[in-house]
Amino acid sequence: MTIRAKLAILIILIAVVSVRSQDDREYEKFLIKASEGFGARAEKLNKEFLLGGFGRWDYLQEDGKLRFSTGGVDVVLATAQIVGSYSTYSGTWMWSWANNSVDQKVKKDIGKVREFGSKNKFSELFEPKFACDEAYAWTLTKAAGEVLNARGAYRGKIPDGWVYFLITDIKRAAK
Repeated sequence: MTIRAKLAILIILIAVVSVRSQDDREYEKFLIKASEGFGARAEKLNKEFLLGGFGRWDYLQEDGKLRFSTGGVDVVLATAQIVGSYSTYSGTWMWSWANNSVDQKVKKDIGKVREFGSKNKFSELFEPKFACDEAYAWTLTKAAGEVLNARGAYRGKIPDGWVYFLITDIKRAAK
């Protein structure tokens, strides 16, 4: 290979790394914005409704309702979509739009997160499943909440991990 050919390859590699680094920086800026914007809204909503303090939560895909109850009595009702799930067994995140066991009606808006990720070259927002940790699963939920301008989020325990929800509407149950 000639020196000129090697130099051309080097220039191409530098350009690719530069673009990738710029995309990475833009993604990091977006995640910070999501943590500050949506993250603050979600935290405020969780404090207002004390979502972590109930004895039980239930979610029916048929109606998209997330119910928080104590002693068998519903206390808070929320309309929610499934963002994705985190497996403690495999250490992976899976977006709900890639999960065939999630009904279309409770993941209908999550596809917009995929489109946003694809448009902005934020690969983790459009790759269906990948390795990460539990803390990063929350980060992805915040990113989705920012894109969709959701009111809040909730994480519920499932047999081998966690399922993450975006809350679009919430109220105290009628007494």
